[in-house]
Amino acid sequence: MSAETSLRVLIVEDVEDDAALLLRELRRGGYSVVHQRVETPEAFERELDVGSWDVIIADYSLPRFDGLAAFSRVHRRGLDVPFIIVSGTIGEDTAVAAMKAGVHDFLLKDRLVRLVPAVARELREAQVRRERRQMQEQLLIADRMASLGTLAASVAHEINNPLASLLLDLDFGLRDAQAHGVSPEGSQALESAMDCAQRIREIVRDIKIFSRPETQAFGPTDLHRVIDSSLRLAWNHVFHSARLTKDYGEVPLVHASEARLGQIILNLVINAAQALPAGRSSEHEISVVTRPLGDGGVRVEVHDTGPGIPPELRERIFEPFFTTKPQGVGTGLGLSICRRLVTEMGGSIGVEARPGRGTVFWVRLKAAAGRAAEEQRAELRQLRQGQRVLVIDDEAAVGQALKRSLSEWYEVTTIDRAREAVALLSTGQRFDAILCDLMMPEMSGPQFHERLVQLDPEQARRVTFMTGGAFTEEVRSFLDTVRPPFIEKPIHTPHLVSLLERLPAV
Repeated sequence: MSAETSLRVLIVEDVEDDAALLLRELRRGGYSVVHQRVETPEAFERELDVGSWDVIIADYSLPRFDGLAAFSRVHRRGLDVPFIIVSGTIGEDTAVAAMKAGVHDFLLKDRLVRLVPAVARELREAQVRRERRQMQEQLLIADRMASLGTLAASVAHEINNPLASLLLDLDFGLRDAQAHGVSPEGSQALESAMDCAQRIREIVRDIKIFSRPETQAFGPTDLHRVIDSSLRLAWNHVFHSARLTKDYGEVPLVHASEARLGQIILNLVINAAQALPAGRSSEHEISVVTRPLGDGGVRVEVHDTGPGIPPELRERIFEPFFTTKPQGVGTGLGLSICRRLVTEMGGSIGVEARPGRGTVFWVRLKAAAGRAAEEQRAELRQLRQGQRVLVIDDEAAVGQALKRSLSEWYEVTTIDRAREAVALLSTGQRFDAILCDLMMPEMSGPQFHERLVQLDPEQARRVTFMTGGAFTEEVRSFLDTVRPPFIEKPIHTPHLVSLLERLPAV
């Protein structure tokens, strides 16, 4: 054992010489001991409050206290600290009773040669228990986050369908009002309703970004769009502690997934807010900065004006379960998860800080490779005026709203069941574009696509899917393997028209 092995020991002993014997034995065994000796319940409780102990060694019987009473107090606090009773009077029956109560070991004072091996063994077993608890806690958090993500995706999907109809109808109403005239108050009311609906759309989109991040594939990602969503979600954690500013540079799309990147930014911003005192927002600032790098990558920085991080902790803060926050605030997993997510995206993360002068967390990301965003957008099948559009959506209101919005330019047919669409196409009807919901009863979007590939592969290439955000395993597999073009609900009419304007006529 190295002479440098440190050990924090709380000794419950009323005889100072007996405590000295314990310390001598531990030091002879290679431990560098920091200790505190107590002999009353009050003193014992104080040391549990203020100290973090590696091991507790207690005499069995003291004038005002005893070892089992001390262990009971440790147990009530839920502390897992190796607890060893050392006594000169303990009998076999008493020792067995102590072990059954949960005491880790007992020794006789005239056999202290067993003390060092007993301490070493209990420290190892405590470490194993601690690692097991941490693993269980991490699995529990992962399971909880997965359940929350599923719930968020479901809620977003349920909101998006009526919201899609609402936005399309509001857009139709505004265009109709402009064409046929309406009172200034009526026009203002429609514009206000559209603004509110767009705000709901932003909120739902923010929720969807953070739902089920583990299922999202990496690809070209708009960094500033993700940061904006993260900052909106973080606002309630920030506004009472600091001003929030952005300094965006001209950066390319990055190689990432929206959900994972959003989780990283959100965590760094909330960490920054938690490092600042509440109620002094005029004195502090959190700033998010983006800059292109010379090698084509992108650097994101989250600055705060907090107390900074001591040099000796700058690497430890990325360790699982390490935290400098008060007990009960956070799990100590946030930065560890951030490092894992950044590494999976091929990037890196670090911190620059000087005590008393704030902290800068930085993330380096790779620029997106391969197809540019414009090329991806060109893949989404687009229409010219006079062409035929088939809309398939089990939400009749969405289909009717799309028909009202697009009928000014296109001949639109709406169907609310995919099987009926297959039957229609089987008669020889052909469309310049097919807008199909992904999640439908009886026959889903992927099942419709598979059937259409068999029926008419050219028509299958004209399908653009619509999604409200909730995906089954079947849909995720379909999107990953077939990689069809799709757009997210709620659909904004000008955006839809711009996406569908280049497809050649049938």
